[in-house]
Amino acid sequence: MASLSAAACLCAWLVGCMTPEKAEREADETAIALATDMWRRQTGCTNAFDIARPADVLTLRIALEAVRQGVTNTVFPRIEGVDPLQLTNGVARLSLADALRIGARNNRRYQTLKETVYQKAIALDTARYAFDTTFTGFLLGTLTGSPEINKDYAQGGAGASRRFENGASLAGNMALDVTKMIRDDWHSFGWTGDLTATLPLLRGSGRDIVREPLTQAERDLDYALLTFDRYRQTYALSVVRAYYNVLRYAQTHRNSNDNAKRLELNWRRAEMMFKAGRMNRIQSDQAKTDLLTARQTVITTEQSYQDALDNFKITLGLAPEAPVVLKDEELEKLQSQMESLAQNQPDALSEFPTQNDALNIALVERRDLAVTRGDVVDAERAVMVAADALRADITVEGGASYNAQRRQRKNSVDETIATTAKLKFSAPWDRRRERNAYRRALIALEQCRRALQEDEDAVKNEVRAGYRALVAARVLYDNKVEAYKTACMRVAANDLFMQSGRSSMRDILEAESALLTARNALCSAVIDWRMSDLSLRNAMGIGERW
Repeated sequence: MASLSAAACLCAWLVGCMTPEKAEREADETAIALATDMWRRQTGCTNAFDIARPADVLTLRIALEAVRQGVTNTVFPRIEGVDPLQLTNGVARLSLADALRIGARNNRRYQTLKETVYQKAIALDTARYAFDTTFTGFLLGTLTGSPEINKDYAQGGAGASRRFENGASLAGNMALDVTKMIRDDWHSFGWTGDLTATLPLLRGSGRDIVREPLTQAERDLDYALLTFDRYRQTYALSVVRAYYNVLRYAQTHRNSNDNAKRLELNWRRAEMMFKAGRMNRIQSDQAKTDLLTARQTVITTEQSYQDALDNFKITLGLAPEAPVVLKDEELEKLQSQMESLAQNQPDALSEFPTQNDALNIALVERRDLAVTRGDVVDAERAVMVAADALRADITVEGGASYNAQRRQRKNSVDETIATTAKLKFSAPWDRRRERNAYRRALIALEQCRRALQEDEDAVKNEVRAGYRALVAARVLYDNKVEAYKTACMRVAANDLFMQSGRSSMRDILEAESALLTARNALCSAVIDWRMSDLSLRNAMGIGERW
């Protein structure tokens, strides 16, 4: 019988023990629940907040490395929101949406901010625990499977305490004398109990003062989520900008190639005309000189394109040598989109509110500004708490205790009941540390207010600059479209004049150079217009959700 009891106690202890695995699991469940609840209240999103770093992008890196080494039949992982990757001549081609999702799942800063949210949620759970009922002694041991007995006094004790948000605290203890019970004398025992309550009346009283750590922990989690959401917007914009920048370099390289091919045809035609006596050597040499320069430009533009592509791979968290290229169709789609906008919209600001309304929207919607504004509120509460610490200490304490002893031979119970009531007072004569802390809190409040004013001015300046940049980008786009059309007509006209002997080689070469410049400028104008639009939305805090 004794062995069964011992085995039962051992099982209860093993079940109730906190292991590292159990601690990690319970902490994850609590933190994710807290973060998800606040995340949904902030954004209205129904998805759960998860800090786990997806393993599919790491698997993608491994698969791409296998492809690079020539392994056949490589299976790419299924990544949420990303189209199944397919190889074309041993190279994977990424769309803009693919790049955004891969980058978000693999970006180191992105993951760090998610972990910061998790840490703030854990801190919030710890702050809430300060107002939970806590158990000690035998009762805690019963709950956890490890009962405790005081061997020196042969007592088994239990206690419970709780702190309330108004500052009051309540604590109770109970102890049982088990000496008689150990000797199988169950009719003789003794037990004691006490209950103590305290309530501050001045310093440290009041709900706002008492729950300040909990309030700050809640706001810290809110700030972490706001910071994370703001980074999502800015990171998406940086990925889009980098993606189009790579396409810009690729288009510039193609334009340089086309230009070199046309100059080579011009030079060969010039050589034929020189041999036929229809052109002098100087004009033929001019054609050859420009051809050599164009070939050099092809080399430099290819180098710039490869550098930009490798840097973009690193931005996505992929290896620079990964066999990945971007889809040129994305640039063609963008060009068609901007051309349609130019035809259907009278100006670039037709979809945007007035500048004054945009400034007001930015002040409300910007997540980073909300964090700075929250810092001011926190500093104001810190001043309130510091001012409370300057007050006198007046605390009411009350208690009651009960002692009982039952004796078997006398068949009687001896009971003792005692009550106490105290009023503690401490005059605020020595408050040097509190005085200095109060002054520091006032200075910190002023600093936070100045930081808020500075950030608000920076946001307004960013929005105003965004309006100017968008207007300029639209005008420059129209200008570059006309410049490209003019350059095309100029090249065609000079070709006809050359065939009839009415144009010089210098005219031909200048027309080709103007066409190359116009093509590159038009590509840049399309991208700049799109990025100006996205940047203004981002400055207003209403960036697109990619």
